[in-house]
Amino acid sequence: MAVQHMPACVFKSNKKKRSRLLPVTYRHRNRWLQLCVGSAVLWLLCISIASASLRPVVGARALGMSGAFISSADDSAGALWNPAGLASLRYGSLIYDLSQGAVSFGYPIHYVGTLGFSALDLNGEDRFFHDHPNNPVGTFERGYNQFLLSYARSIGSRLQLGGNLGYNRVPNPDSQWTPSYDLGAIVKLPPHLILGARLIDISGVTIPDREGRLLKQFDQTFAVGLAWTPVQLLQFNSVLDTSLWQLRVGAEAGAHGLALRLGTAVDLIGRRPEPDWSVGLSVDISGKHLHYAYLRQPDVAYKHLLAVGLTFDLSGQTASGSVTKKETLTQRNGTLIETMATLTETREPSVKRGTASMRIETPVAQKKPVPVKGGEQTKAEKSSERGASGNRQVISDAKDAKSPTKRIAEQYDVEVELILALVKRESTFNPKAVSRNGAAGLLQLMPPTARDLGLKVPSYANVRKPRPDPSIDERFHPTKNLSAGVKYLHEMLERYHGDYSLALAAYNVGPGNVRQNRKLSRSAERHVSKVLEGYYQYKANADLKNRDLRKLDAVLR
Repeated sequence: MAVQHMPACVFKSNKKKRSRLLPVTYRHRNRWLQLCVGSAVLWLLCISIASASLRPVVGARALGMSGAFISSADDSAGALWNPAGLASLRYGSLIYDLSQGAVSFGYPIHYVGTLGFSALDLNGEDRFFHDHPNNPVGTFERGYNQFLLSYARSIGSRLQLGGNLGYNRVPNPDSQWTPSYDLGAIVKLPPHLILGARLIDISGVTIPDREGRLLKQFDQTFAVGLAWTPVQLLQFNSVLDTSLWQLRVGAEAGAHGLALRLGTAVDLIGRRPEPDWSVGLSVDISGKHLHYAYLRQPDVAYKHLLAVGLTFDLSGQTASGSVTKKETLTQRNGTLIETMATLTETREPSVKRGTASMRIETPVAQKKPVPVKGGEQTKAEKSSERGASGNRQVISDAKDAKSPTKRIAEQYDVEVELILALVKRESTFNPKAVSRNGAAGLLQLMPPTARDLGLKVPSYANVRKPRPDPSIDERFHPTKNLSAGVKYLHEMLERYHGDYSLALAAYNVGPGNVRQNRKLSRSAERHVSKVLEGYYQYKANADLKNRDLRKLDAVLR
C-alpha cells in the first residue's frame, strides 16, 4: 500500500499496467449501458408472466435473507439463485442443505471458468425437522428431483455470466425426465453496487408421465436484484420477483467467521396482508461452514433450515479463507513465490531467476546472541551492540512514534515494509510522478480509482497531462495519495484473504484479472516479484528500512 520514487523511464510501462485501476473504462461504458438497456427490455418482456406454478427454492443462507440473493450469490448454492454467481468462486465450494435434501458443488478452473453441479430433492414433506422415516439426509427417490450442470465465467473485471442445464422429474414412478435451462448475469457497478438478473426455466418446463399426461409444470420466472456494500462488512440486498410480484429485501453483516442475516418479502399486489420475514446465522471455521435460517411464513410448515459447507482447493493450497499475512503465501499464477511463515524473522533474500519465473527463497530466523557469564554480556559485546547501526535504530524508533507513514499503516493494518516496497516500485518516492497512462502520485492512482477512494480529481481532456497542483488534483497531495492507495491495497488484501502475491497482482492489473490458478501477465508477474523482493530487503535490513521510511515521512510532512 505504499508508493515509490522512480526515474522517468520506469513509467514508460506498457499500456496494460494502469488499466488495472480503471473501475470502468470509457470505452466500456457503452457496453454497460447496452447491458442495462438489454436487462430492462428483458424485464419488460417478463413482467407479464403470471406463474401458476413456480420452482421451489432452496438454500439456508439465501432464505435467511428472504431470498434476496440474486446479486450476492457467491457460493456453490448460488447456482440455484443466479448461475452467474459461480464466477465469484476463488476456491472449490461444497454445500449440503440437510433441511431440504440438496447438494451443490462448484470449482473454478483457470482459462475455462467455473463448473458446478447440484442435485435437489424438494418434496414439500421431506424436511429435516419433520418426522419422516428417511430423514435427515433427504429422500432423492420420493421427492421432486432436479440435477443441474452449471457454468459461469467472468468477462473483464465487472461482468459475470452463467447458465444451468437441468433435468427434472416429480415423485411419480411414471415421471419422465425433462430438461430445463437457466441464465444469469451479474454486473459490478462502481463504486459499491452489484446488479444481478436471472431467468429460470426458459420457455417453461412441463413434466409428463410415460403416457404423455401432464404431471407438473414450472413456468418461466424472471427476477432482478441490486446489492449495495456501503462498508466492507455490511451488504444490503434487494430483489424484484416479477413472477410473484414480490419485493425481497435483506441484509448481511459479518466479521471473524460469523455472519448475521435478516430479510423480508413484501407482496406488491396485496395477496398477502403481512410480509414474510426470516433471520439467518452462519459460522465459518477454517473453511468449514454452518448455515442456519428461521423462516416466518404462514403458508410454510417448516421453520428451521440447516446446511453445512466446505471450502477447499483440489490443488492442495489452503482454501479456507483464513490465509493470513503471517502464514505461507503461495502464488501459482506462473510465478512461484514462497514467503515466510513468520514475517518478523528474516534474512537477506536470495533471488534466483529462471527463464519463466522468479523464486524468492523462504527467509529463516536470524541468530540471537549467545549469553555468557550467567546470562550477562561482556562490556565489549554491549558496546558493539550499541554501535552506529544500533544508535540509528534507537533514534529511528523514537521518530517512528510520530511517523505519518506508520500512522497510515496502522490505520489500514498494512505492514510498513510492504508500503515502502510498493511506493518504491510505483513512484520511487516522487509525489509528482505521472505515468504514461496518467496514473499519478506516490501510489500511481488513475483518476476514476482516486475518485472512488474519495480524492478530488478534475476531469481531464488528456489524463496523461494532469495538473500537479494538490489543491486541484489531490492525487498530488502526498498524504492523501498514500492514504488512498494504502486503503486500496488493504481492500485487495481483504479480498484475497491476506495473500500478498494475489493482492499485489490485483493492485497492478486489477482484481478482475487475478484469479486462483490463472496465469498472470508477465508485467504483473514482474511487478509482484519486484515488490516482494523490496519487501524482503526491508524486513532483513533495518537500516535500509529506516532510511527509506524517513525519506517517505519527509515527503508526507
